Amino acid sequence: MTRLSRREFLAVCASASAVVLDPWFKAVPPRRAASQSLPSVSVAEGKNEDTPALILQSALAGLGGMERFVKSGQTVAIKPNATWAYAPNTASSTDPDFLTAVIQAVQAAGAGRIIVMDHCSIEPGADEALRVNGIGKLVKDLGVEHVFPDRFNAPPSTYTKIDLPHGLANQNIGVIKAAVEADVRINLAVAKTHNVARFTMCLKHMMGFLSQPGLLHSNLEQGIADLSTASALQAQLHILEAIRVRIPSGSYPTCAGPETDITNPNVVARRNKVIAGVDPVLIDAFGCIDLFNIQPQELTHVLRAHESGCGDLDVEAALADGRIRRFTVGEPLPVATPLAGATAVAAVQPTLSKPTAVNLPPSGAVALPSGTSPLGGTNCSPSDQLISANSLLNTAFIPAALVVGGLGLAVLTRMRRRLPKAGQESGDPPAQSGSTDPGEKHGQD
Repeated sequence: MTRLSRREFLAVCASASAVVLDPWFKAVPPRRAASQSLPSVSVAEGKNEDTPALILQSALAGLGGMERFVKSGQTVAIKPNATWAYAPNTASSTDPDFLTAVIQAVQAAGAGRIIVMDHCSIEPGADEALRVNGIGKLVKDLGVEHVFPDRFNAPPSTYTKIDLPHGLANQNIGVIKAAVEADVRINLAVAKTHNVARFTMCLKHMMGFLSQPGLLHSNLEQGIADLSTASALQAQLHILEAIRVRIPSGSYPTCAGPETDITNPNVVARRNKVIAGVDPVLIDAFGCIDLFNIQPQELTHVLRAHESGCGDLDVEAALADGRIRRFTVGEPLPVATPLAGATAVAAVQPTLSKPTAVNLPPSGAVALPSGTSPLGGTNCSPSDQLISANSLLNTAFIPAALVVGGLGLAVLTRMRRRLPKAGQESGDPPAQSGSTDPGEKHGQD
Protein backbone atom coordinates (compact mmCIF):
# COMPACT_ATOMS: atom_id res chain seq x y z
CA MET A 1 0.00 0.00 0.00
CA THR A 2 1.28 3.52 -0.83
CA ARG A 3 2.52 5.59 2.09
CA LEU A 4 0.17 8.45 3.14
CA SER A 5 1.65 11.92 3.01
CA ARG A 6 1.02 14.34 5.86
CA ARG A 7 -1.39 16.34 3.68
CA GLU A 8 -3.35 13.20 2.82
CA PHE A 9 -3.43 12.22 6.50
CA LEU A 10 -4.90 15.61 7.50
CA ALA A 11 -7.47 15.40 4.71
CA VAL A 12 -8.63 12.00 5.93
CA CYS A 13 -8.96 13.32 9.50
CA ALA A 14 -10.94 16.40 8.37
CA SER A 15 -13.33 14.29 6.31
CA ALA A 16 -13.95 11.91 9.18
CA SER A 17 -14.60 14.71 11.68
CA ALA A 18 -17.02 16.42 9.26
CA VAL A 19 -19.02 13.20 8.94
CA VAL A 20 -19.24 12.92 12.74
CA LEU A 21 -20.08 16.59 13.41
CA ASP A 22 -22.48 17.31 10.53
CA PRO A 23 -25.57 15.74 12.19
CA TRP A 24 -24.77 17.56 15.43
CA PHE A 25 -24.64 20.98 13.76
CA LYS A 26 -27.94 20.31 12.01
CA ALA A 27 -29.58 19.33 15.31
CA VAL A 28 -28.58 22.50 17.21
CA PRO A 29 -31.51 24.97 17.25
CA PRO A 30 -30.59 28.63 16.63
CA ARG A 31 -30.46 30.74 19.75
CA ARG A 32 -31.26 34.41 19.63
CA ALA A 33 -29.06 37.08 21.14
CA ALA A 34 -31.29 38.64 23.80
CA SER A 35 -29.19 41.26 25.56
CA GLN A 36 -30.63 44.21 23.60
CA SER A 37 -34.01 42.87 22.50
CA LEU A 38 -37.26 44.67 23.22
CA PRO A 39 -40.80 43.35 23.53
CA SER A 40 -43.60 43.90 21.04
CA VAL A 41 -45.92 44.87 23.89
CA SER A 42 -45.23 46.44 27.27
CA VAL A 43 -47.85 46.22 30.03
CA ALA A 44 -47.43 48.62 32.95
CA GLU A 45 -49.57 48.39 36.10
CA GLY A 46 -49.76 50.91 38.89
CA LYS A 47 -51.95 51.74 41.86
CA ASN A 48 -54.71 54.28 42.43
CA GLU A 49 -52.20 56.77 43.82
CA ASP A 50 -49.99 56.53 40.72
CA THR A 51 -50.52 59.30 38.19
CA PRO A 52 -51.27 58.51 34.53
CA ALA A 53 -47.84 59.96 33.71
CA LEU A 54 -46.09 57.44 35.98
CA ILE A 55 -47.93 54.46 34.52
CA LEU A 56 -47.26 55.68 30.99
CA GLN A 57 -43.59 56.19 31.82
CA SER A 58 -43.26 52.57 32.95
CA ALA A 59 -44.94 51.26 29.80
CA LEU A 60 -42.74 53.36 27.51
CA ALA A 61 -39.57 52.45 29.40
CA GLY A 62 -40.38 48.78 28.85
CA LEU A 63 -40.47 49.46 25.10
CA GLY A 64 -37.20 51.40 25.05
CA GLY A 65 -38.62 54.89 25.61
CA MET A 66 -40.50 57.33 23.39
CA GLU A 67 -37.16 58.17 21.71
CA ARG A 68 -37.31 54.73 20.09
CA PHE A 69 -40.22 56.04 18.00
CA VAL A 70 -39.77 59.81 17.80
CA LYS A 71 -36.57 61.48 16.61
CA SER A 72 -35.51 65.09 16.73
CA GLY A 73 -37.40 67.37 14.35
CA GLN A 74 -40.05 64.86 13.30
CA THR A 75 -43.74 65.63 12.87
CA VAL A 76 -45.86 63.47 15.15
CA ALA A 77 -49.59 62.86 14.81
CA ILE A 78 -51.29 61.82 18.07
CA LYS A 79 -54.77 60.34 17.75
CA PRO A 80 -56.67 60.31 21.08
CA ASN A 81 -60.35 59.51 21.54
CA ALA A 82 -61.92 62.97 21.60
CA THR A 83 -65.38 62.18 20.23
CA TRP A 84 -67.53 61.95 23.34
CA ALA A 85 -69.02 64.86 25.31
CA TYR A 86 -68.50 63.33 28.75
CA ALA A 87 -66.29 64.50 31.57
CA PRO A 88 -62.83 63.09 32.39
CA ASN A 89 -62.57 59.89 34.46
CA THR A 90 -65.57 58.33 32.70
CA ALA A 91 -63.41 56.26 30.27
CA SER A 92 -65.49 57.73 27.44
CA SER A 93 -62.70 59.74 25.84
CA THR A 94 -58.96 59.94 26.46
CA ASP A 95 -58.21 61.28 29.93
CA PRO A 96 -56.71 64.80 29.64
CA ASP A 97 -53.97 64.02 32.16
CA PHE A 98 -52.99 60.94 30.18
CA LEU A 99 -52.96 62.83 26.87
CA THR A 100 -50.83 65.52 28.52
CA ALA A 101 -48.30 62.89 29.58
CA VAL A 102 -48.12 61.48 26.05
CA ILE A 103 -47.63 64.92 24.49
CA GLN A 104 -44.91 65.76 27.00
CA ALA A 105 -43.12 62.48 26.29
CA VAL A 106 -43.19 63.27 22.55
CA GLN A 107 -41.89 66.76 23.22
CA ALA A 108 -39.08 65.38 25.37
CA ALA A 109 -38.09 63.03 22.54
CA GLY A 110 -37.46 66.08 20.37
CA ALA A 111 -40.45 66.23 18.04
CA GLY A 112 -40.39 69.31 15.84
CA ARG A 113 -44.15 69.43 15.39
CA ILE A 114 -47.05 67.77 17.22
CA ILE A 115 -50.56 67.55 15.80
CA VAL A 116 -53.40 66.11 17.93
CA MET A 117 -56.32 64.87 15.84
CA ASP A 118 -59.59 62.94 15.86
CA HIS A 119 -62.69 63.00 13.73
CA CYS A 120 -65.65 63.93 15.94
CA SER A 121 -68.25 62.28 13.75
CA ILE A 122 -71.20 62.12 16.19
CA GLU A 123 -73.46 64.55 18.01
CA PRO A 124 -73.18 67.02 19.60
CA GLY A 125 -70.07 67.71 17.49
CA ALA A 126 -66.46 68.65 18.02
CA ASP A 127 -66.77 71.94 19.89
CA GLU A 128 -69.06 70.62 22.61
CA ALA A 129 -67.22 67.31 22.95
CA LEU A 130 -63.84 69.03 23.29
CA ARG A 131 -65.26 71.46 25.87
CA VAL A 132 -66.81 68.77 28.06
CA ASN A 133 -64.07 66.13 27.87
CA GLY A 134 -61.34 68.71 28.55
CA ILE A 135 -59.21 67.94 25.51
CA GLY A 136 -59.95 71.27 23.79
CA LYS A 137 -58.53 73.30 26.68
CA LEU A 138 -55.59 70.93 27.03
CA VAL A 139 -54.27 71.32 23.48
CA LYS A 140 -54.61 75.08 23.69
CA ASP A 141 -52.79 75.25 27.03
CA LEU A 142 -49.94 73.08 25.71
CA GLY A 143 -49.74 75.06 22.48
CA VAL A 144 -49.82 72.06 20.14
CA GLU A 145 -51.55 71.97 16.78
CA HIS A 146 -54.84 70.18 16.51
CA VAL A 147 -57.21 68.95 13.80
CA PHE A 148 -60.70 67.95 14.96
CA PRO A 149 -63.05 67.68 11.97
CA ASP A 150 -66.66 68.23 13.04
CA ARG A 151 -68.99 65.56 11.67
CA PHE A 152 -69.39 66.32 7.94
CA ASN A 153 -68.68 70.03 8.22
CA ALA A 154 -64.92 70.03 7.58
CA PRO A 155 -63.67 71.39 4.25
CA PRO A 156 -62.56 68.78 1.68
CA SER A 157 -58.94 69.94 2.01
CA THR A 158 -58.92 68.38 5.52
CA TYR A 159 -58.80 64.93 3.94
CA THR A 160 -56.93 62.98 1.31
CA LYS A 161 -57.28 59.54 -0.25
CA ILE A 162 -54.72 56.82 0.30
CA ASP A 163 -54.27 53.30 -1.02
CA LEU A 164 -54.63 50.25 1.20
CA PRO A 165 -52.66 47.81 -0.98
CA HIS A 166 -53.27 44.91 1.39
CA GLY A 167 -56.88 45.80 2.22
CA LEU A 168 -59.60 43.21 1.62
CA ALA A 169 -62.69 45.29 2.35
CA ASN A 170 -61.17 48.56 1.08
CA GLN A 171 -58.29 49.20 -1.32
CA ASN A 172 -58.39 53.00 -0.94
CA ILE A 173 -59.95 55.25 1.65
CA GLY A 174 -60.29 58.88 2.74
CA VAL A 175 -58.25 59.94 5.79
CA ILE A 176 -57.22 63.06 7.67
CA LYS A 177 -54.50 64.56 5.50
CA ALA A 178 -52.30 65.69 8.40
CA ALA A 179 -52.12 62.10 9.64
CA VAL A 180 -50.41 60.69 6.55
CA GLU A 181 -48.17 63.75 6.19
CA ALA A 182 -46.71 63.11 9.65
CA ASP A 183 -43.48 61.16 10.14
CA VAL A 184 -44.86 59.24 13.13
CA ARG A 185 -48.41 58.28 14.07
CA ILE A 186 -49.35 57.41 17.66
CA ASN A 187 -52.67 55.61 18.11
CA LEU A 188 -53.91 56.50 21.60
CA ALA A 189 -56.95 54.34 22.38
CA VAL A 190 -59.22 53.82 25.40
CA ALA A 191 -60.22 50.28 26.44
CA LYS A 192 -63.99 50.03 26.67
CA THR A 193 -67.08 48.20 25.59
CA HIS A 194 -68.82 49.18 22.37
CA ASN A 195 -72.42 48.83 21.28
CA VAL A 196 -71.48 47.73 17.73
CA ALA A 197 -68.02 46.16 17.85
CA ARG A 198 -68.57 44.72 21.35
CA PHE A 199 -65.19 46.03 22.56
CA THR A 200 -62.93 48.75 21.24
CA MET A 201 -59.18 49.00 21.76
CA CYS A 202 -56.28 49.90 19.46
CA LEU A 203 -57.43 48.26 16.23
CA LYS A 204 -60.89 49.82 16.09
CA HIS A 205 -59.61 53.18 17.33
CA MET A 206 -57.84 53.73 13.99
CA MET A 207 -61.27 54.55 12.53
CA GLY A 208 -60.95 58.07 13.97
CA PHE A 209 -58.39 58.87 11.24
CA LEU A 210 -61.03 58.39 8.53
CA SER A 211 -62.95 61.07 6.64
CA GLN A 212 -66.16 58.98 6.81
CA PRO A 213 -65.86 56.35 9.58
CA GLY A 214 -69.46 55.24 9.06
CA LEU A 215 -68.69 53.86 5.60
CA LEU A 216 -66.58 51.16 7.22
CA HIS A 217 -69.65 49.58 8.80
CA SER A 218 -70.67 47.79 5.61
CA ASN A 219 -67.88 45.30 6.34
CA LEU A 220 -66.81 46.48 9.76
CA GLU A 221 -64.60 43.65 11.04
CA GLN A 222 -62.45 43.35 7.91
CA GLY A 223 -62.53 47.12 7.43
CA ILE A 224 -61.00 47.62 10.88
CA ALA A 225 -58.32 45.03 10.07
CA ASP A 226 -57.48 46.79 6.78
CA LEU A 227 -56.55 49.99 8.63
CA SER A 228 -53.59 48.29 10.33
CA THR A 229 -52.16 46.68 7.21
CA ALA A 230 -49.08 48.29 5.66
CA SER A 231 -50.05 51.70 4.28
CA ALA A 232 -49.38 55.42 4.66
CA LEU A 233 -51.83 55.45 7.60
CA GLN A 234 -50.22 52.73 9.68
CA ALA A 235 -49.31 53.75 13.23
CA GLN A 236 -45.79 53.30 14.54
CA LEU A 237 -46.84 53.20 18.21
CA HIS A 238 -50.10 52.02 19.79
CA ILE A 239 -50.97 52.95 23.37
CA LEU A 240 -54.03 51.53 25.12
CA GLU A 241 -55.24 53.55 28.10
CA ALA A 242 -56.68 51.13 30.64
CA ILE A 243 -56.42 53.23 33.77
CA ARG A 244 -60.20 53.29 33.81
CA VAL A 245 -62.03 50.76 31.64
CA ARG A 246 -65.68 50.69 30.66
CA ILE A 247 -66.83 47.12 31.18
CA PRO A 248 -70.00 45.18 30.26
CA SER A 249 -72.94 45.70 32.58
CA GLY A 250 -75.87 43.58 31.53
CA SER A 251 -77.50 44.86 28.36
CA TYR A 252 -76.49 48.47 29.05
CA PRO A 253 -74.27 49.88 26.23
CA THR A 254 -71.32 51.48 27.93
CA CYS A 255 -69.13 52.89 25.14
CA ALA A 256 -69.60 56.32 26.78
CA GLY A 257 -71.53 57.86 29.62
CA PRO A 258 -71.41 59.94 32.81
CA GLU A 259 -70.41 57.07 35.12
CA THR A 260 -67.01 56.96 36.84
CA ASP A 261 -65.26 54.29 38.86
CA ILE A 262 -66.52 56.10 41.97
CA THR A 263 -70.16 56.59 40.99
CA ASN A 264 -70.64 53.21 39.29
CA PRO A 265 -67.75 50.72 39.51
CA ASN A 266 -69.92 48.10 37.77
CA VAL A 267 -69.65 50.17 34.59
CA VAL A 268 -66.25 51.85 34.96
CA ALA A 269 -63.52 49.71 36.55
CA ARG A 270 -60.24 51.07 37.86
CA ARG A 271 -57.42 48.97 36.33
CA ASN A 272 -54.44 51.37 36.44
CA LYS A 273 -52.83 49.85 33.37
CA VAL A 274 -51.22 51.14 30.20
CA ILE A 275 -50.55 48.68 27.37
CA ALA A 276 -48.23 49.96 24.65
CA GLY A 277 -46.40 48.46 21.71
CA VAL A 278 -45.84 47.97 18.00
CA ASP A 279 -48.28 45.08 17.51
CA PRO A 280 -51.91 46.27 17.75
CA VAL A 281 -53.29 42.75 17.39
CA LEU A 282 -51.23 41.48 20.32
CA ILE A 283 -52.23 44.52 22.41
CA ASP A 284 -55.91 43.92 21.72
CA ALA A 285 -55.54 40.16 22.22
CA PHE A 286 -53.98 40.78 25.64
CA GLY A 287 -56.76 43.27 26.43
CA CYS A 288 -59.43 40.72 25.52
CA ILE A 289 -58.07 38.28 28.08
CA ASP A 290 -56.82 40.63 30.80
CA LEU A 291 -59.45 43.38 30.71
CA PHE A 292 -62.60 41.73 29.36
CA ASN A 293 -62.18 38.04 30.16
CA ILE A 294 -62.80 36.80 26.61
CA GLN A 295 -60.60 34.98 24.11
CA PRO A 296 -59.16 37.11 21.28
CA GLN A 297 -60.81 34.89 18.65
CA GLU A 298 -64.21 35.96 20.04
CA LEU A 299 -63.63 39.53 18.87
CA THR A 300 -64.02 39.18 15.12
CA HIS A 301 -62.08 42.27 14.04
CA VAL A 302 -59.08 41.12 16.12
CA LEU A 303 -59.20 37.72 14.43
CA ARG A 304 -59.50 39.34 11.00
CA ALA A 305 -56.52 41.60 11.71
CA HIS A 306 -54.45 38.58 12.67
CA GLU A 307 -55.51 36.77 9.50
CA SER A 308 -54.57 39.87 7.49
CA GLY A 309 -51.02 39.73 8.86
CA CYS A 310 -51.30 42.75 11.16
CA GLY A 311 -50.03 41.02 14.29
CA ASP A 312 -50.01 38.02 16.59
CA LEU A 313 -52.89 36.46 18.48
CA ASP A 314 -51.16 34.00 20.83
CA VAL A 315 -50.92 35.83 24.15
CA GLU A 316 -49.72 32.82 26.12
CA ALA A 317 -46.78 32.22 23.78
CA ALA A 318 -45.93 35.94 23.71
CA LEU A 319 -45.82 36.08 27.52
CA ALA A 320 -43.65 32.97 27.61
CA ASP A 321 -41.03 34.16 25.13
CA GLY A 322 -40.93 37.82 26.14
CA ARG A 323 -42.81 39.46 23.29
CA ILE A 324 -45.22 40.71 25.97
CA ARG A 325 -43.60 41.90 29.19
CA ARG A 326 -45.26 43.15 32.32
CA PHE A 327 -43.91 45.94 34.52
CA THR A 328 -44.94 47.43 37.82
CA VAL A 329 -44.75 51.16 38.44
CA GLY A 330 -41.90 52.02 40.80
CA GLU A 331 -40.03 48.76 40.35
CA PRO A 332 -36.87 48.27 38.27
CA LEU A 333 -37.36 46.85 34.81
CA PRO A 334 -37.02 43.07 35.14
CA VAL A 335 -34.48 41.16 33.10
CA ALA A 336 -36.28 38.54 31.03
CA THR A 337 -34.63 35.14 30.68
CA PRO A 338 -35.26 33.49 27.31
CA LEU A 339 -36.66 29.99 27.45
CA ALA A 340 -34.01 27.34 26.78
CA GLY A 341 -34.26 26.12 23.23
CA ALA A 342 -37.16 28.44 22.41
CA THR A 343 -37.12 30.03 19.01
CA ALA A 344 -38.26 33.63 19.20
CA VAL A 345 -39.90 35.02 16.09
CA ALA A 346 -39.27 38.66 15.29
CA ALA A 347 -42.13 41.05 14.69
CA VAL A 348 -41.42 43.09 11.62
CA GLN A 349 -42.73 46.60 11.21
CA PRO A 350 -44.39 46.93 7.80
CA THR A 351 -42.82 49.03 5.06
CA LEU A 352 -44.06 52.57 5.55
CA SER A 353 -44.43 55.51 3.20
CA LYS A 354 -41.89 57.49 5.21
CA PRO A 355 -38.90 56.37 7.28
CA THR A 356 -39.54 56.28 11.00
CA ALA A 357 -37.59 55.52 14.12
CA VAL A 358 -39.46 52.32 14.99
CA ASN A 359 -36.67 49.94 14.11
CA LEU A 360 -33.77 52.01 15.38
CA PRO A 361 -31.96 51.01 18.58
CA PRO A 362 -33.20 52.74 21.71
CA SER A 363 -31.27 55.49 23.41
CA GLY A 364 -28.42 54.36 25.61
CA ALA A 365 -29.87 56.35 28.50
CA VAL A 366 -32.85 54.00 28.76
CA ALA A 367 -32.48 50.96 31.02
CA LEU A 368 -33.42 48.14 28.70
CA PRO A 369 -34.75 44.75 29.78
CA SER A 370 -33.16 41.78 28.10
CA GLY A 371 -34.99 38.88 26.54
CA THR A 372 -36.07 37.51 23.23
CA SER A 373 -36.86 39.80 20.38
CA PRO A 374 -40.42 40.79 19.60
CA LEU A 375 -42.78 38.99 17.30
CA GLY A 376 -45.28 40.78 15.42
CA GLY A 377 -47.33 40.18 12.60
CA THR A 378 -46.12 42.39 9.92
CA ASN A 379 -42.57 43.70 10.15
CA CYS A 380 -40.01 44.46 12.92
CA SER A 381 -36.31 44.32 13.13
CA PRO A 382 -35.14 40.76 13.58
CA SER A 383 -32.35 40.10 16.04
CA ASP A 384 -29.33 38.24 14.77
CA GLN A 385 -29.31 34.53 15.43
CA LEU A 386 -26.24 33.41 17.30
CA ILE A 387 -25.01 30.00 18.38
CA SER A 388 -23.54 29.85 21.85
CA ALA A 389 -19.75 29.35 21.82
CA ASN A 390 -19.90 27.59 25.19
CA SER A 391 -22.20 24.91 23.85
CA LEU A 392 -19.84 24.35 20.92
CA LEU A 393 -16.83 24.04 23.17
CA ASN A 394 -18.55 21.69 25.56
CA THR A 395 -20.35 19.42 23.12
CA ALA A 396 -18.62 19.69 19.78
CA PHE A 397 -14.94 20.60 19.85
CA ILE A 398 -13.90 18.17 22.56
CA PRO A 399 -15.62 15.14 20.93
CA ALA A 400 -14.22 16.27 17.58
CA ALA A 401 -10.72 16.35 18.99
CA LEU A 402 -11.15 12.83 20.34
CA VAL A 403 -12.41 11.61 16.97
CA VAL A 404 -9.58 13.23 15.04
CA GLY A 405 -6.96 12.10 17.55
CA GLY A 406 -8.24 8.53 17.58
CA LEU A 407 -8.41 8.41 13.81
CA GLY A 408 -4.86 9.74 13.60
CA LEU A 409 -3.51 7.01 15.89
CA ALA A 410 -5.28 4.36 13.85
CA VAL A 411 -3.86 5.66 10.59
CA LEU A 412 -0.35 5.94 12.01
CA THR A 413 -0.54 2.39 13.32
CA ARG A 414 -1.62 1.15 9.89
CA MET A 415 1.15 3.14 8.22
CA ARG A 416 3.79 1.59 10.48
CA ARG A 417 2.66 -1.88 9.54
CA ARG A 418 2.80 -1.04 5.85
CA LEU A 419 6.24 0.62 5.88
CA PRO A 420 9.28 -1.60 4.97
CA LYS A 421 11.72 -2.41 7.74
CA ALA A 422 15.34 -1.31 7.59
CA GLY A 423 17.25 -3.16 4.84
CA GLN A 424 14.05 -4.33 3.07
CA GLU A 425 12.96 -3.02 -0.31
CA SER A 426 9.50 -1.62 -0.61
CA GLY A 427 8.45 -4.36 -3.04
CA ASP A 428 9.50 -7.22 -0.71
CA PRO A 429 6.88 -8.96 1.41
CA PRO A 430 6.79 -7.91 5.05
CA ALA A 431 8.81 -9.89 7.54
CA GLN A 432 6.85 -12.49 9.49
CA SER A 433 6.54 -12.14 13.22
CA GLY A 434 4.96 -14.07 15.97
CA SER A 435 2.09 -11.60 16.36
CA THR A 436 -0.87 -11.16 13.99
CA ASP A 437 -2.86 -7.94 13.38
CA PRO A 438 -6.33 -8.59 14.81
CA GLY A 439 -7.91 -6.64 11.96
CA GLU A 440 -6.22 -8.72 9.30
CA LYS A 441 -7.03 -11.93 11.20
CA HIS A 442 -10.78 -11.19 10.95
CA GLY A 443 -10.62 -9.89 7.42
CA GLN A 444 -11.28 -6.27 8.50
CA ASP A 445 -9.62 -3.21 7.06
